[in-house]
Amino acid sequence: MPDYRIIDVHNHIYPEKIVSKATDAIGDFYDINMQHLGTGDELVEAGKRAGIEKFVVCSAATIPQQVPTINNFIAAECEKHPEFIGFGTLHAEFEDTENEIARMKEMGLRGVKLHPDFQKFYLDDPKAIEMFKAIRDNDMWVLVHVGDDRYDYSQPERMARVIEKVPGLKVIAAHFGGYRRWASALNVYKPGTIYFDISSSMHFMDEELVYSFFDRYGIESFFWGTDFPMWDHKEELELFFDLGLSEKDNKMILYENFAKAFGLV
Repeated sequence: MPDYRIIDVHNHIYPEKIVSKATDAIGDFYDINMQHLGTGDELVEAGKRAGIEKFVVCSAATIPQQVPTINNFIAAECEKHPEFIGFGTLHAEFEDTENEIARMKEMGLRGVKLHPDFQKFYLDDPKAIEMFKAIRDNDMWVLVHVGDDRYDYSQPERMARVIEKVPGLKVIAAHFGGYRRWASALNVYKPGTIYFDISSSMHFMDEELVYSFFDRYGIESFFWGTDFPMWDHKEELELFFDLGLSEKDNKMILYENFAKAFGLV
C-alpha cells in the first residue's frame, strides 16, 4: 500500500475534567460504544499510530453560554499540539457572534463547528441564517453535523436552504451530508457548492451508495474523517481502503482536497 499523507477533518476533544461525561453522553445519544476518550493527548496518540498527519479538532456548545469557554479550550489545545487545526463553536442563540468570530480568528481558529441536534436549533432558522452570514463574511469555514432519522433540526433539505440563502459559505457537511438521511443528501445539494466529510457513515452505507455520492458530487468534494472519539483511526482507514478507489482518489480524499481548500499546499 502507498504511504499516504492523511488529514482527519472531524475530531471532538474535551477538557480532562469533563471528558468521560462528554464522551459517554455522545455514545448514549447515538447508542454507539465509543472507541476512545476524547482528550487531545489521546487523539494525537491514536492518530499517530495510524499515520495521521493533521487533525481538525472541535467541540460544539450545547448552550450559548458555553461558546467562549469552548473556543478558549480549542485554541489552547491547538497551541499545545501543532498537528491540530482548530474549529471553534457558535450557537444560533449566541448574542455576540461578530465579536466572538473576531476573537476566534485572533486565536488562530479556522472555522466553526455546529451540531444542531445537540444545540437544538434548526439549520435554516432566521437566527441561524444570520450566524451563517457572519461566518461567511468573516471568511471562516463551518463544519456542520447534518442529518438524523430521529430529529428534524439538521435535515439535508435545511442545509441545502442555508447554502441557497448564504451563497459563498464555505461549508463541510459531515457524514456524507446527511447522517442516516443519505437518500435525501444524495439529491438535495447542488454539486460544486459544498464539501463533505465521510465520517461515521461507512459502517451504515453500502458501497454502491458511497460510489453514488462520489459520482454525483465529485471526488474533489470529499474529506476523510473519523468522528473521534467515536471510531478508531485504523479501523476507519480499513473501511475506506476497502472501497477499492484508485491511488489518485485515495490521495485526494485523504489529504489533497482538504489541503487545497485550506491553503496547506
